[in-house]
Amino acid sequence: MTRPMRPALLLLSAAAGLPTAGFAQQQATVPATPAVAAAAAPSSGDTIRLSDKERDAILNSNTVESAAAARGERLPGTGPGIHGEIGAMIGSNGTRGIYGTAAIPLGDNAGAVVSFESSQYNWPRRSR
Repeated sequence: MTRPMRPALLLLSAAAGLPTAGFAQQQATVPATPAVAAAAAPSSGDTIRLSDKERDAILNSNTVESAAAARGERLPGTGPGIHGEIGAMIGSNGTRGIYGTAAIPLGDNAGAVVSFESSQYNWPRRSR
């Protein structure tokens, strides 16, 4: 014996199967003359236009060091520093510990990693 479907459930299942245009995206129409449309389009808010005087002032104030820094190059004597993390834990029954790690750059192509851990559990550990 089959149970008849409730009308609301039947309507919902029928509506779910219908194609919908609610999520469709409209395609942008291409202008007939793209060069004219691009020239006539107003500039967006994120475009900054410099005058010739401002541009020359920026170009004349550049140095070799500032250009290297803008390209992401490291300046001499400003290598990467030591990077790491430390942590601690406190638990029940007197459990406590401290741990840490540090990455130390050695020149341009080498590095060393040092880690430590010291913890105390106040009950005997079970062997597995």
